[in-house]
Amino acid sequence: MALNLFGVTVNDAHLAHVTVADVETIVVRDLAAICGVAEYRAPELDEAAIARLNSVVSAYVANGPVLPAPAGVVFRSPGTVQRWLELHYGALTEALSFVDNRIAARVHISRVGAGDAKAADLDADAIGAEVLRVLRRAAVATLPLRAERTPGAVLSAAFLVEQELWKQFVDEVNAQSRLAVGVRVDLSGPWPPFDFVQMQLGA
Repeated sequence: MALNLFGVTVNDAHLAHVTVADVETIVVRDLAAICGVAEYRAPELDEAAIARLNSVVSAYVANGPVLPAPAGVVFRSPGTVQRWLELHYGALTEALSFVDNRIAARVHISRVGAGDAKAADLDADAIGAEVLRVLRRAAVATLPLRAERTPGAVLSAAFLVEQELWKQFVDEVNAQSRLAVGVRVDLSGPWPPFDFVQMQLGA
């Protein structure tokens, strides 16, 4: 039986509060791999698959720390999942401690008033960089993202924020949005920490 890996969480009481259809956990000591039955082949990474990954991870994140897996990771059997958990036990445990009680945000900065002569004189890149510099002070970690290839796109970044300080982070984004001239600051989240997790998937 092949298994699609959605993520890794801690094997403790919080698992009893999570119920997701067609999802099971494979346990090794205090780690639990969140999995669903799949065919052993390269999966189709369509919108439905991405939405499924997001919904499963979000269900577990609401109750405890989760390391989200990249979309489309499939293991041959429960045994290979267990061996992978054992092989990377130390790194996975450390990563779970890092994301525990922390959530992610994405901030996108784009130009506004492109046809305005006054706006054209502004250095939107510098203004956007200053906004992100200020926001870094309100976050645990920051990761630059490739700006979307859309007209007016300037900068994008992901931020890892202490869960209890989320409102303060949102307030800071709103303050920067009011202060920044010539750019638009858009916030999305909170999200599971997809941008801050890199898994070694070799067995």
